[in-house]
Amino acid sequence: MKSLPSTITIILGALFLSIPVIITSCSKKEFYKIEGIVLDPTGSPVVNAKVEVFNNPDDWLTGLHVVATMKSDLIGEFKSAKIFEEGDYYIFVEKYDTSNWNIRDVEKGIYPMIHLPLGNRTIQNVEPSNMGLLANTSWELSNTLEEYSKSAVGSAEWKSNWVTSNNCEKDNSIHFGKDLSMHIDEGQLMCKNSPNILYGSFIPPMVFNQYSCDRLLHTSENVKIFQYEGWTEMKEKNGEMYISCSQSTGQLYIIYDITSTKKGLQVYSRRN
Repeated sequence: MKSLPSTITIILGALFLSIPVIITSCSKKEFYKIEGIVLDPTGSPVVNAKVEVFNNPDDWLTGLHVVATMKSDLIGEFKSAKIFEEGDYYIFVEKYDTSNWNIRDVEKGIYPMIHLPLGNRTIQNVEPSNMGLLANTSWELSNTLEEYSKSAVGSAEWKSNWVTSNNCEKDNSIHFGKDLSMHIDEGQLMCKNSPNILYGSFIPPMVFNQYSCDRLLHTSENVKIFQYEGWTEMKEKNGEMYISCSQSTGQLYIIYDITSTKKGLQVYSRRN
C-alpha cells in the first residue's frame, strides 16, 4: 500500500505531459487606405467625380453593397481612411456622362480592380461613355401623359393623366446595371399581391452631345434615343426609350402606342 502514492504521481505526471500547450499570437490586423487621382482623356484632373468601392465584380456590376464612396478634390485626388483589409477591390468612377466603365472590357469580364496594399496611388481614367447617365441608375415613374389634339389649331400636345392612372402603375421603376441589364419593376409596392419584375437589356447611346440630340415629340426637350430588349409589353406597343440630353433634367421618357392613332408618354425621374 505504501507504493500507491508513487503510482498516482507517475500517472498524473503522464497526463500533464500529454496535454498540448497552445500558444496564440495576438498580431494586429493591418488596414489600408485607397488613394488615387481621376483624369480625363486629356490627362487633366477631374474635380468632384464620384468614386465608389466594391468588394466583388457582381456588386460592381449591380451597384449594390457599396463599401465606400469618395469625391475627387480640386486637383482630382481622392483618399479614404485606413479601413480596408488586404485584397482586391473594384472601383467605379463617374461624373456626368464620363466614367471608367468600358463596354468592351465589361463584355470580356474585365472590371477596374485594385489590390491593397497599393504600391502607388491608383490612376482612374474617365472617358465619355454615357454610362454615367444610365449604368447603375434607378428611375421611378413620375408622370403619364397622352396625346391631346387641339381642334382649333390642329396640332397635338401632351396632356397628363397621372391623377386617373392606375395606382399599380404609379410605383413602376427601372434599374440599369453596368452589365447592360435592365430590371423593370411593375407594381411592387402598391400591388404587393402581384409583383412583376421583368429582366431585359439595353444599349446606351455611344455618341452623346448637343449635336446628336433630337427633340422629344410635342416638346422642346432635347433627348437621345437608346435601344432595349426584354420588355415584351412595351415592344408590342412600339415603345421607344429616350434619355434627356440635359444633365440637370435627369429624366427618362418612353413613347408608345395607346391606339393606332394616339400615343402615350411615360416620364421617369432619376432616383438620388
